Amino acid sequence: MSFIVKYTRRNLLRRPGRTLLTTLGVSLSLFLLISVESLSAGMDAALSGSDAARTLIVYRQNRYCPQTSFLPERYTSGIEKIPGVVSVLPVKVFLNNCRASLDLVTFQGAPVDRLFASRDLRIVEGSEQDFRNGKDSALLGRSFADRRNLSPGDKFRLGNITVNVAGVFEAADPVEEAVVLTHLEFLQRSGPVNRLGTVTQFEVKLQDASKARVIAAQIDDLFRSAEEPTDTRPRIEFLESATRDLRELLGFGRIFGVVCALVVLVLVANTVNMAVQERRREFGICLAVGYQGRHLLQMVLAETMLLVFSGALLGIGAAVAVVKLSGINIGVEGVSVQFLVSASVIIEGLLVAFALGLVAACIPAWLAARQDPVLALKGA
Repeated sequence: MSFIVKYTRRNLLRRPGRTLLTTLGVSLSLFLLISVESLSAGMDAALSGSDAARTLIVYRQNRYCPQTSFLPERYTSGIEKIPGVVSVLPVKVFLNNCRASLDLVTFQGAPVDRLFASRDLRIVEGSEQDFRNGKDSALLGRSFADRRNLSPGDKFRLGNITVNVAGVFEAADPVEEAVVLTHLEFLQRSGPVNRLGTVTQFEVKLQDASKARVIAAQIDDLFRSAEEPTDTRPRIEFLESATRDLRELLGFGRIFGVVCALVVLVLVANTVNMAVQERRREFGICLAVGYQGRHLLQMVLAETMLLVFSGALLGIGAAVAVVKLSGINIGVEGVSVQFLVSASVIIEGLLVAFALGLVAACIPAWLAARQDPVLALKGA
């Protein structure tokens, strides 16, 4: 076995340029795969929030972007009177971009007492009291603060909105960690649209998730003839609708990833086949001195797996580093999706690398094992 390992290493170093290019090809393919699957993992996490099943989102009817939804803040009391409603959180939303963006900034303004009662927030830097005391203060989600390198005491400006960072929070729902929380009145008076007394949406918590559609219909019926009719949906449906563009992007990315994997498969198979053809005499000598076909089979398989897994580890490591260090996320309509590199994503990448190596090596390894020693010594 030690001979096979040494022989495999020597053969890979025999053509360093070819080995390097093949390794880089594999690494680029695995980098793309891990990036796409980390986005998929982030979307799964965004759609599986702990309160998504028993939360309704109330928007203005026929809105095409959160910032085009203007609902009277006084709707709060009417919604609270509906049986089965636990709490209502009026939220003003301001975005820097309604469409898909890699640099989405989402401001959410809400009444402070209702905000802390409705959302599961844990302040890890700064203090809640500083946020309560400053009308222009803000709490930043952990992922947003890391992405922008902000901490308590800093100022953050977007357009004509400037806030003082009072704290950084973590949340049970990963979507919430990408937002900037402010006082409701401050955000109502700020931004390009100054409309005091209006909000963008209401977040309605329910006692029983099974009654979500019934209560949603009751809310819409309540305001059907009002000056601003509503469109109420379960939060999970809202998230699925908001991330439709991202799912289409993810689908295209997976198709592109499959194509890249097939290209890498051909690249690795061609590299291994060339290496086998170049060493026909060597294989003949090995057979002549007592090695068997299965030993040659093991040599080729070991060489291929070492080549593929070297590239795979390089690509996976690069993807993990980029995701962790950059804090990259992609957002649309106020919903930010983080790229999450979980253990399952890494295992999936390694399994794909193993499958690529096995398929790429099978024919060259089989041909090497089936060689006739006499013909191989002649180079025929």
